[in-house]
Amino acid sequence: MSNSTYNKEWIAYYEYLEFLRQSGATNMFGAAPYLQDHYGLDRRKAREVLSSWMTHYDALLEDGVISND
Repeated sequence: MSNSTYNKEWIAYYEYLEFLRQSGATNMFGAAPYLQDHYGLDRRKAREVLSSWMTHYDALLEDGVISND
């Protein structure tokens, strides 16, 4: 397990972002509106989640939270 500090309450968001990345539906820098639409997050929260996913991507993979298969 990594020593990362990602928000464990956001695991569903991280999984969705990885699904979105793999689908190729959008460049991930533009993924915040997808979080807003899918989960009803406000703009600030969606950007915060996206930033966390990007920052902790390697740790999320290492911990098995997401899979890039």
